[in-house]
Amino acid sequence: MASKEPIENPNTPNVNFIGFQKQLREIIKDIKQSNKKTGLNKIFGGKKQVNPHVDGRILGNDAPNNKEVSKLIKQLDSDPTDPLVRLRLVNAVMADRKVHHLQTHLNMMLQASIPIYLSDITTTFLQLVMHTYRAYLERLANLHKHNMMAIRSEVLKNVNMSGIDVDDEDTEDSHVKDTESMKTEIQIAEALIDNCETIIQRVKTKMTSTLSHEEIEELTSKEKASSSFFSGESEKENPNKQNMIISKAVQAIEMLKQVPLLHGAGLDLAQLLGRIDNKLTYPLVMEGRIQMQALKYQLLRIECGDRRARENMAPVYNLAVVAYRKALKLTSKTTPKKSDLPVLTEFGNLTHYGFIHRDLMRFTEDGVMNLVKLGKDSVDAAVTVDESFVPLQKRLESLLAQLNKVEGEHT
Repeated sequence: MASKEPIENPNTPNVNFIGFQKQLREIIKDIKQSNKKTGLNKIFGGKKQVNPHVDGRILGNDAPNNKEVSKLIKQLDSDPTDPLVRLRLVNAVMADRKVHHLQTHLNMMLQASIPIYLSDITTTFLQLVMHTYRAYLERLANLHKHNMMAIRSEVLKNVNMSGIDVDDEDTEDSHVKDTESMKTEIQIAEALIDNCETIIQRVKTKMTSTLSHEEIEELTSKEKASSSFFSGESEKENPNKQNMIISKAVQAIEMLKQVPLLHGAGLDLAQLLGRIDNKLTYPLVMEGRIQMQALKYQLLRIECGDRRARENMAPVYNLAVVAYRKALKLTSKTTPKKSDLPVLTEFGNLTHYGFIHRDLMRFTEDGVMNLVKLGKDSVDAAVTVDESFVPLQKRLESLLAQLNKVEGEHT
């Protein structure tokens, strides 16, 4: 199985969310670097911040006469980690005019995501991200449809043209020239838009706590932590403050994994939790879950016509396997505990998924056989704790029987 990093299609730059994640991580790096400067350094430090996303001034050009926007940019210049000021900035720019260019939508989406990448994760901040994310995708799809109508292309077949003003003379550049790539971006955008309302409702109903970067900093400053979050017994105990922060972080990651734009924030948060104690499995489980969502996004891209995404299935799947294999090493298959069930059963499901999509994963016959065996061994251990996983055990047994039959036919 391939181990290379996923590489996005350069012909679909507007929906390359791995690239957006990298951009956001660079912004966060610059913000943290900026915050290390003393007051005098900020005054006499010479050049202005190179990255215009740090203080949000990248949005200033889109509302040059808006005094509120100018004031908020100055406030972010003083403290770029303030999530409420950044939220107000995005809202102010959004309200400044009725129609924004695609680049402005992208900048607002990135600005809205900065608090999340700083680990300030609340229902309000997530809803703002989802609002800007959906608005960006809608603008992208509409812009492409307008451009495609302008060239009267035959590829308009099977493309939903509703909501397009054919009299709109906006010739905004989307940086995509060929109609096939436009069509792919439209289909990806619309598939993601279709999921937005479900995610928003899930955030509203499932996000029952808030997380701040101060809490994460406090948590990671501790040398050790032990948590029985997945054990099912934590409710009987009075969890200490540390475990409460951990549980809030886990809940936050469950929200972030649903949005390709926020996968990087989820992975970064999971890795931070992993530094608390390298014997804890749940950070690795969280990492594996995010990678599985990333894998589903690559599959969505394939279904939307991005042939190059096929090359990413194996490396992304491998990232999920690596995370779960690391977690498995921290569990006991001979004397498993209830807290081990997420690792054991999710790895079993992962191997089942790999078998179903084995052609895309480019497994060798031995490779898929060994993986399914490992999955079955894990689920066998899980069944000794909870018999509700017997159906999964039977499915994996059936897969092994199929593989053994094929192997027998080849010998």
